[in-house]
Amino acid sequence: MNYLINLKDIADELDFDVEDVEMIMDSFMEESKSNLKQLKIAVESNDIEQITQSSHAIKGSASNILLNDITSAAKEIEDNTREGNSIDYMGKYIKLEKLLQGLIDEE
Repeated sequence: MNYLINLKDIADELDFDVEDVEMIMDSFMEESKSNLKQLKIAVESNDIEQITQSSHAIKGSASNILLNDITSAAKEIEDNTREGNSIDYMGKYIKLEKLLQGLIDEE
């Protein structure tokens, strides 16, 4: 699943140069890979506190660069942990992973 983004549109919206957005995206991807690994481990061990922290980190970073689908997916995970809901966190993790993987495939 590819998650198509337009770097020029993001740059225009943020009032940045495209080169700056590319640099931010590279940083976002590296950080997200780490957070995604932590999220998977947390989901597998049912560590709700770490699920909350990892999904919050991904949500915040994605939100800063207007990656709305990723922001929404991470927010859904975070909100459910904060509300104490018992949901399919692995399914939600997989959805988020696919969105992030789609960005990697675009590079």
